[in-house]
Amino acid sequence: MRLLEMILVFVNFGLLYLVFMKRLKAGSNIKSLWPLFIAYFVMIIQVVFEGMSWRMIPAYFTVLLLTLYCFVGRKKSKQRKWYMVTLQMVLLTVYVVISIVPPLAMPVFSLPTPTGTYSIGTVSYHWIDEQRTETFSDDPNAKRELMVQVWYPAGEEKGKLENYLQTQPNLTNGINSHLNLIQSNAFAEADVSSEEQQYPVIIFSHGYGTHRNTNTFQVEELASHGYIVVGIEHTYSAMATVFSDGRTVELMQVEYDELTKKNDLMNIWKGDAAFVIDQLEQLNQGAEDERFVNKLDLSRIGMLGHSYGGATSYWMLQQDERVKAAIDMDGGLYGGTLPKEGVGKPFLLMNAMQNMDLNYWIDNAVLIGQTADTAEQAYNETMLGFEQSLIGGGMSLVIPNSTHYSFTDYNLFGPNTIFPMFRAEGEDPQLNHRIINEFTVAFFDTYVKGANDTELVLEQLGNKYPEVNFTVN
Repeated sequence: MRLLEMILVFVNFGLLYLVFMKRLKAGSNIKSLWPLFIAYFVMIIQVVFEGMSWRMIPAYFTVLLLTLYCFVGRKKSKQRKWYMVTLQMVLLTVYVVISIVPPLAMPVFSLPTPTGTYSIGTVSYHWIDEQRTETFSDDPNAKRELMVQVWYPAGEEKGKLENYLQTQPNLTNGINSHLNLIQSNAFAEADVSSEEQQYPVIIFSHGYGTHRNTNTFQVEELASHGYIVVGIEHTYSAMATVFSDGRTVELMQVEYDELTKKNDLMNIWKGDAAFVIDQLEQLNQGAEDERFVNKLDLSRIGMLGHSYGGATSYWMLQQDERVKAAIDMDGGLYGGTLPKEGVGKPFLLMNAMQNMDLNYWIDNAVLIGQTADTAEQAYNETMLGFEQSLIGGGMSLVIPNSTHYSFTDYNLFGPNTIFPMFRAEGEDPQLNHRIINEFTVAFFDTYVKGANDTELVLEQLGNKYPEVNFTVN
């Protein structure tokens, strides 16, 4: 719960207990209305400064209850039955519990404050690849279109903070409308910082069915440390893509496994990443936006991704000479046969403890009607892929008390009891994000930025967090 939400619940329910116990009534003297003045004042302050949310509706009704009780309730009597007083207190206590459950279960969380020295700017682009036909469109002439968001070190004139998830209507409607109240740490369309002549570039690829903002905790951290981060939204594979002209493209309605078996989807995602790097070369020359002229150091490019996007990062590292280092966050390595000699470039594999557990795979398979043998086969193939990807110097770590979505913002959405997919039992989301960010920055500082002594920093992080079992093959 946010600060003013907590104050509203504490003050207004305290007033309700007070008037119920003392039978305070509205009289001819305006001083007798002081509980109502306080209740309305606290509610107005909360709505003005934090915004109204459906999660707080039961708490807002405390003002109505106070008003009704003061003006409509029975007059103060000398004697009251003990059981009536007890019943009132029990009902009011139940109402308190009902009122605090929604804001606790679905909090308006704050994204972690970036630890770097730079402020952050962000801007989005709508790019069309005229060389590729859109595989999933009914129009045979349609070209591949992408929405791309860039986070970067910002200059002194910062402007207005960008709202979190403003481009994801499917995720912020209805019961999740409270997510519209969350702000990011990035200033919309700010100028690029002039502190450095050029900044290294990191490409980000989201997981299948998610979106380009799903790792805001991580991309903002990188930008604050002097990176230009480019997030690709893979059209038809994202939860929803809203183009600059207002058109919305939903997640394609096809079987995920059907695509991965053919490797078709991976080829499309690799094509997206290669096209975006091509576009960055144009952006660096002043095409579309002058703020980035000669600001991108395209000789220093890294890539990271979550889930399917993590596999995409691996393949781009292996196949595109422009990508110097990559991080795969809990992504099974679909897309082809892994090279026996290893990728030959710096590669870091981060995994969730939950996904390393065979029993977890079997339990999930049973839930969707698959056999335990099928799950075990898929598990063994995935683990073998992880082992092969690390040949020749790859690095790995496994984060305890984590799920597949612990590598995204989703583990901030609510507790394990409400979102068991997003948060492991006993998980500390802030700690996991801190571990992910510290290793991410240290890895790219070492192998993309080329900072001095950062290999030692990775080793020190392994000692700082021995529970992640950081290893180098």
